Amino acid sequence: MSTIEQDIPLKSIELKSDYVEVEGAILLELLEGVSSHSGKDKTMPTINAVHIESEGGLFKAKATDRYRLIEGTLLSVDGRLEPSLISLEDIKRTITLCKAHKDNRVQLSRIGNALTVSSLGDAITFTLLGGTYPPTEELLAKSESEPSAIDSIAFNPAYMADYAKIAGKGAAIKVYFTGAGKPMRVRITGDKITWRALLMPMRYLD
Repeated sequence: MSTIEQDIPLKSIELKSDYVEVEGAILLELLEGVSSHSGKDKTMPTINAVHIESEGGLFKAKATDRYRLIEGTLLSVDGRLEPSLISLEDIKRTITLCKAHKDNRVQLSRIGNALTVSSLGDAITFTLLGGTYPPTEELLAKSESEPSAIDSIAFNPAYMADYAKIAGKGAAIKVYFTGAGKPMRVRITGDKITWRALLMPMRYLD
């Protein structure tokens, strides 16, 4: 099977301070959806993770397992956050906190390589990963080109279950084909989250 990206060597994180505030329920939806695409292999830490950042009022999170790539964007309430790489284990802890504070705002505060996630007195702090995330923006931009006419394409049907959960009960998704052997663009329509997703084709022997 082709892969989205290869792992990239680790780099150090510079000492900086950042803060952003997001509605709890929407952050929960975003992190649950994005983390479903994280790599599960802990020997590849930069993809066994979720990448987040916030700038200009937009909070973004993305993940890839090299066969799929997804990015979700929502409106932040306040602040900004430098690009930060969070292990999948710590993302699961963050999701648990968000579930307890769906009706509240959640704050994410970064000092150096430490990130604190808090809401109404509940807080968790963890160390960010020291890696540089694969450069995915070019892949996503290229997928926005005009769809291509192809005879057939093969893909892992198990991945569609994740798209169905992200889209919500009864909602449709739309798949655009960009050429033989190239990633398929998956369109998921959200109420408050803008999704961009790619799925790599598989080899199929008749």
